[in-house]
Amino acid sequence: MKIPVLKFLGIGSAFNPYFNNTSAYFEFDTELFLIDCGEGVFSNLYKLKLLERYKTINVLITHTHSDHVATLGHLLLYCFYELNKKVKVFFPEESLISSLLSSMGVEKDIYDLVKLNDIFIYKEKLTIISIEQAHVHEIPCFGYLIETGESRFFYSGDSKTINQLILDKFLKGEIDFLYQDTCSENFNGNHPHLSLAELSQLIPPEKRSYVFCIHLDIKFNFNLASSLGFRIPEQIQI
Repeated sequence: MKIPVLKFLGIGSAFNPYFNNTSAYFEFDTELFLIDCGEGVFSNLYKLKLLERYKTINVLITHTHSDHVATLGHLLLYCFYELNKKVKVFFPEESLISSLLSSMGVEKDIYDLVKLNDIFIYKEKLTIISIEQAHVHEIPCFGYLIETGESRFFYSGDSKTINQLILDKFLKGEIDFLYQDTCSENFNGNHPHLSLAELSQLIPPEKRSYVFCIHLDIKFNFNLASSLGFRIPEQIQI
C-alpha cells in the first residue's frame, strides 16, 4: 500500500487563521521540497529547524496570492544571508515570480529560478508535471503532478475544478493520492474553489479515502467530509 509522503505545515485558506495557510513539504534524496510559502510558513519552518536540516531547499509555487507566497521573500533572504544557501524556486511563469520577488527587495542573484515547463525531471528520479488550474482570471495558478518513486500524487493548488486528465488518471489508479482545494459551499456557481458537494459528485465512494481536502475555509465541516469518506491531512503542531 502506498503511503502519503506530504507533511503539512497548514491546511487553511486565506481567511482561516486557525489552521495556517496551506503549505506542505516532502523529502527527496535528502533535499527539502516545499509547496507554497504563505503567511506563517517561514516562521514554522524556522521553528522546526527544517531549513538547517537540508543542504538543498526547493520551493514549488502554485500561484502568487499572498496566502501562498507572503513569506517566500523571508525564506530566500534568510537562507542566503544566514545559512549561505541558495533556494531553488520552481514556477512556470518566470517573469511573474521574479518581478514579485523584486518588489519585495529580493533580487535574482540570491536564489535560483527554475521554469517548470510541462514535464520536469529532477535527478532522473523525481518527475514534476505542471497543470494550469482554473482558479481566478487575474493570475495563473498551477497544480503539480509529482512522482517521487515512493508515490505519485497530484497537488491542486487553488482550483474550482479537477482537471479532467488528472481526474481520469486518478480514477484509473494511475495517481495514488489527490490533494484537492475544497471549500465548504458554492452558492453562486462561480466560486474560485471546489466545494465539498462538487467534490462528492466527482469522486466515487470507493476512491474517497485517497483524496485529501486542503485549503479549508473557516466554515468547512470536517465531520461531514470525513463521513463522506474524504481525508483531512494532519497538520504538524508547532
